[in-house]
Amino acid sequence: MFAFSAALLTLNLLVWGAHALLPWRLAHAAAPRRRLWPALALPALGLALAATALGLRLDPDPAVAWGLSGFTDGTPAARVLVILALATALADAVLLVGGERVEARGWWLAGALGVAGLAGATFGSELLRIGWGPVPGPVALYAAAALRLPLALAAAELALGAPRRWTGLAGPALLGAWLLWPSALRHALGVDLLTLLAAAALLAAAPFVPARWRRAAGVAGLLLAALFLTRAGAVSAILGGADQLPVELLRP
Repeated sequence: MFAFSAALLTLNLLVWGAHALLPWRLAHAAAPRRRLWPALALPALGLALAATALGLRLDPDPAVAWGLSGFTDGTPAARVLVILALATALADAVLLVGGERVEARGWWLAGALGVAGLAGATFGSELLRIGWGPVPGPVALYAAAALRLPLALAAAELALGAPRRWTGLAGPALLGAWLLWPSALRHALGVDLLTLLAAAALLAAAPFVPARWRRAAGVAGLLLAALFLTRAGAVSAILGGADQLPVELLRP
């Protein structure tokens, strides 16, 4: 289950990061460069959503803890996440059907929806990492989720080629997110912090190492980050600490 969870997290980072990054880069690209992403976007999003649904079915407790188990009977956050996913899928469909007729403004709109979808997916992923474990305050929760955004954008960069600014920012941002976690979880991670430090160092250094090693360093950092976040979720579940459903943080 641990390996599946880490692979699922990596897949979601890549797919949602690509939805947030690629439309902006392709808005003014030549027509031949625009053809591949519309053909891949919707199947990739479908794969990520299906894999996430399977992951929640195999381990439903974190979703239950935050009321993310259903659209009609879940929290407002659950409904927002579903709406953002549907909006992103609709933008993918428009790019696919519209083809070369879609102008730059259409790509910008797809990019804006991709950014919103990525923000929602990252927030949901942070809630699932917490599960029934120690719960931070609302500000720390939102900030920790936001600081994980560069990691998804780094995954998209690395899929395209050499690491750039988002990969370099992902390492320090991941460290910042960890600092916002409850102290009980940070102390319980123990030796796992070496994985965090290695991931942050590789991501931060990737744009600056010799050219032939840049992508490898970035990918290694990304995979270590996914392993660390998955391990943090497992430790959080072991710690427990939430006496009641922590949905108060999500109520309007």
